[in-house]
Amino acid sequence: MTERRKDQRFKLTDDGHFIVHARNIGKIENISLGGLCCSCVNDIFDPHSDNTIDIRCKKDHLHLQKLGINILATEITAGKSFFNVFTRTCHLKFQEISAGQLQQLHYFIARNAINVNSVPAEMAAK
Repeated sequence: MTERRKDQRFKLTDDGHFIVHARNIGKIENISLGGLCCSCVNDIFDPHSDNTIDIRCKKDHLHLQKLGINILATEITAGKSFFNVFTRTCHLKFQEISAGQLQQLHYFIARNAINVNSVPAEMAAK
């Protein structure tokens, strides 16, 4: 299968990284400068809801606000715990983000990627 993504994806440390989208809260599974994949806690999903998300990071108290997104796909999968029977996996693409938001995203990835050595030098330096 040919890789179609133009931005490198990163897994994150397990330090409480999540998104808030309308009525949904999701755990970030992986992220790039182009978008992210998350697992939503609640399976109620409104694809016509607000087209922005907030990213919150418990470890750094970092809060990226109102990042523009396009929802590419969602799917319901079996949950990983007894209390979470089903999980909605969402694939999101960033759009219309400002230069300041992009800089915050660079910082977020550089600080929270699992394999910091795989983060490009220009991203880690920001």
